[in-house]
Amino acid sequence: MNGATRLPPPPSPGQAADDDSGPRFPRMPQSGDDIIDNAREAAFSFSETLPNYVVKQFTTRYQTVLTRAGKQQWQVIDTVTADVVEQEGVEQYKNIMVNGKPPREDVEKSGSWSKGEFSSLQLDVLSPLSAADFHGKRATTIVNRPAFRYDFTVEQPNSHWHVESDGHAFSPGYTGAIWIDKQTSRVLRIELQAQNMPRDFPLDQVESAVDYDFVLIGDGKYLLPTHSEALSCARASTRTVSGCTRNVIEFRNYKKFSADTSITFDPDK
Repeated sequence: MNGATRLPPPPSPGQAADDDSGPRFPRMPQSGDDIIDNAREAAFSFSETLPNYVVKQFTTRYQTVLTRAGKQQWQVIDTVTADVVEQEGVEQYKNIMVNGKPPREDVEKSGSWSKGEFSSLQLDVLSPLSAADFHGKRATTIVNRPAFRYDFTVEQPNSHWHVESDGHAFSPGYTGAIWIDKQTSRVLRIELQAQNMPRDFPLDQVESAVDYDFVLIGDGKYLLPTHSEALSCARASTRTVSGCTRNVIEFRNYKKFSADTSITFDPDK
């Protein structure tokens, strides 16, 4: 609601291996669960070998409205496009357009906006600094791939999930779920739900979900976000007719990025 949900840059990967030959993988403390440990190693080592790239982000923003029958339904507000550049582990948002035109004000001021759907999200959830409590392990299938699903909890003092709204900012504790590919130990989906938002905070419900899939960048395939959704609802005491907003985000046309890259995309049909 007139704010932003974002994550900070990825945490430091920590002490690198002494052997300088090949990729420099972080030394991660053991969690006692081989699946989580393998996912941590895979996520952090992957972030060190990921090439610089650019991707087109399409965000369709919705709000709830009341119908004549007194029921709520989703109504499209606008569509925001942006070129997201991942360079040396830092995400930058360029060429932001609202309904095909440059915005008159910062996009965060015109409605809900989210950042951090890329490596920073899974790195932060898996980081020992967040001290997530992973539990409820069970075998499942997602996008036709065998996977393990865990529930998890991150306590508020360890949270790096930054939520802003109407001049207020807070890093809530949160619960969620994570799907880890059995074969590759890669993260396939993450869901987050904020817990115990302060009573004076404008939002009382904030949720986010990100889906990952293999995409082609240059000659290699990489597991990166392809779809994301974010939901936020105003606190009941301050809620207007449009009490909730929802962002549906698609990531398309991944390309390798270098200093002399010209960022152009063919318009979608």
